[in-house]
Amino acid sequence: MLYISHRERETRVLGPGLRYALWLQGCQKRCPGCVFPEGQPLDKNGVYISVDELLCEIKSIAGIRGVTISGGEPFLQAEELCKLVQGIKRETDLDIMIYSGYTLTEIKNLNISARIILMNIDLLIDGEYVENQNNDTAYRGSDNQVIHALSSKYRPYLERMKTAKNRSIEFVCRNDGDLFMIGIPAKGFREKFMEML
Repeated sequence: MLYISHRERETRVLGPGLRYALWLQGCQKRCPGCVFPEGQPLDKNGVYISVDELLCEIKSIAGIRGVTISGGEPFLQAEELCKLVQGIKRETDLDIMIYSGYTLTEIKNLNISARIILMNIDLLIDGEYVENQNNDTAYRGSDNQVIHALSSKYRPYLERMKTAKNRSIEFVCRNDGDLFMIGIPAKGFREKFMEML
């Protein structure tokens, strides 16, 4: 079972093309200015869902190019996440992108499940969010974070991805009536938006 905070069947703002997005619940980093502080608690704001159910849902969606996994911190649930990633790779032709507050080196040193995940994903955006390095670069919250092309699929586009400045966001209304923001907003957007509410 994975402890998740949200999942979205289709989005265009968290990676290349139309994607399924999954947010795992729980993070211990507590980065100042975190875009999703609701995703930090380890014991609330989430629901448990089986890897098999998630895999069936992902496979049922026509037209998506890939899966983006974020959080919270995905690698806190490395063992179960490993099963999901391996299932996606085994049963689909979708690419996989993961956001993590850990660096690539730290992930390699976590455990065997984390290393297997790295062998099965295409893109990793790593590193803690650092507010004073937020320069509105696409795909990253702050410029200290690194985009790693871990497979050959996106290597030809890596330099363009690193310098792109085309951030965008989407809003969806969750079943509980809450508004959920998808994507990496422009610097200061969250604060301005919260003031308007």
